[in-house]
Amino acid sequence: MRLLLTLFSVFTVLTGLMLAPGSAVAADRDLHDYWDARCASCHGHAGQFARKFLRVENGKLIGTHHRDNLATFMRNHHLTPDLYEPAMAMLKAQASSPPLFNSKCSGCHDTAAECARKSLEVKKGVLTGRESGKPVIEYLKKHGKVTPEEAASLVQTLTRVLGEVRVSTTANDTTFR
Repeated sequence: MRLLLTLFSVFTVLTGLMLAPGSAVAADRDLHDYWDARCASCHGHAGQFARKFLRVENGKLIGTHHRDNLATFMRNHHLTPDLYEPAMAMLKAQASSPPLFNSKCSGCHDTAAECARKSLEVKKGVLTGRESGKPVIEYLKKHGKVTPEEAASLVQTLTRVLGEVRVSTTANDTTFR
């Protein structure tokens, strides 16, 4: 339970940073598209890469091969300056969390990024299904055979991912162009 609360706190902070107006990703960039186009050919899916080669120690993202200089390495490794911090936050969140979406949802919903792009939006601060208009946390009570704890974790993850893939925001809503 403590782990769940800790993860909730981390995701809440990261989500707030990612959804904040003026964040780097809000500048018409889809972080997951960028990763897929520029990084995936060498590193594979960002989540799998983060969980295999990165970890968080004392709140700091460190790499297997770049333990002491990951931040410097990342700044100089094919990332544009506006995506450095969002990419580090994304990788840190992925390295800190289990692959729950992959194990519970990807069979029907592809990747979390694709699911977020196609099916989700934030309305009045609540992650909502675009088609159903229902809050995702409520929908998951009867969908996907997930526990309440898993549902909460999925909502946090999908909210973060939506912030990473969306390209324009208003004060209370997330939309796509």
